[in-house]
Amino acid sequence: MLAQALATNEGSVVHATATDCCAIFAEEMPSLYLLALLLTGNKDKASQCLVLGLADCGHRIGRFMERARTRARHAIVKHAISMIRPDPRSVGKQPFFSTKEPANNRFSAIVALDAFERFVFVMSVLEGRSDDDCRRLLRCTQQELATARVLTLALVTTADCV
Repeated sequence: MLAQALATNEGSVVHATATDCCAIFAEEMPSLYLLALLLTGNKDKASQCLVLGLADCGHRIGRFMERARTRARHAIVKHAISMIRPDPRSVGKQPFFSTKEPANNRFSAIVALDAFERFVFVMSVLEGRSDDDCRRLLRCTQQELATARVLTLALVTTADCV
């Protein structure tokens, strides 16, 4: 599929070239943008996050191919956290939804969540990241993570689908 991939002497390890990275980003662009949009909750910030994440990955050309997709998603998450700065101390202390309008579908319900809860839901439920990874990236306790996940699952799964 990605003809520019270079194999080592044994042929078992494939390294990513600039061409490979461009192909991966082209294939993954809709998914990466959606990830950035769900995390940031804002189109402009999502675009900025996507550009920063892809630039970050572009500097790592030559890394192993099998990690290229994962690294791109990880870069998006890290830049979104840096931009939004979700605060785990907000769990249960602020109105759960950041807008007063009720969510009429699951996408709106996710975007309307408070920043920390939105990050927990996207990272742990949608992206399937481990609790350890979520806690490390979000700098929160297991209790804060678990509480946010339970609350978001209840709210998002009950949002009416359009």
